[in-house]
Amino acid sequence: MNVSVVLMASLALTIGAEPKPEQLAKVREELKSPKVEVRLAAIKQLIHSDLSDHLNAEMQACFKDTDGDVRSVAATAVGNLGAKAEGAIPALVAQLGHDKFKEARETAARALGRIGKALPENHDAEEPLRKAAANDEDPVTRTVALGALAMLNKDVPGQIIALRKYLHHDEMLVRMKAAHALGMIGLPAKSAAPEIAEILPKETDGHRRGYIARSLGNTGDPNSLPVLMKALKAETDDAAKGEMRGAIQKLGGKP
Repeated sequence: MNVSVVLMASLALTIGAEPKPEQLAKVREELKSPKVEVRLAAIKQLIHSDLSDHLNAEMQACFKDTDGDVRSVAATAVGNLGAKAEGAIPALVAQLGHDKFKEARETAARALGRIGKALPENHDAEEPLRKAAANDEDPVTRTVALGALAMLNKDVPGQIIALRKYLHHDEMLVRMKAAHALGMIGLPAKSAAPEIAEILPKETDGHRRGYIARSLGNTGDPNSLPVLMKALKAETDDAAKGEMRGAIQKLGGKP
């Protein structure tokens, strides 16, 4: 049986229940496995699991994993802990600034935003995020860093202006990440909705279309409804359809 399926089944049993010591021991062992696929499957399942609260230190140890994907997912999992992950900020700052794997820098930026939002008195992530937003060689990481700064409530109008520029980037992924970040800002980014609407019909990936549609719902401009309606009629991806229907309802329309 697929490793990830086994782990998902075992971790799903823990939702809403105090984990048993043997469950924690099993995941700790998997996080230290010599097999990359086992470590990656284990850390992926901790993104949304009650076990995460009990494995904070072990997840942070994955920041030093030799595999970039493991480091990347570990940042996402740790970031989801919010204020409980305050001790991870220095390691995430280091990952953002020095990791050669660009996806690991991207997820570190997002994690710093989530943790910082939960800890408004902690300003340790601000300068590293500003540096990444201005200088990182990866446009996705720059975009995510801008969104993270907005999460920290730092010059939100300025972050909106900067993110809108990335809606016109040559790479589709960058455009989607910018739309997603603007959607996370919500109503203050309403002025960007027409530009977000322009990229929806150009997106070739269903997963990304779903994120863009959600952003249109979150930015709250009813003028986005015709674009969403047209996109829904043409959509073939079920998940994207769900996001489009949700966005249409949020804007007061009837899908």
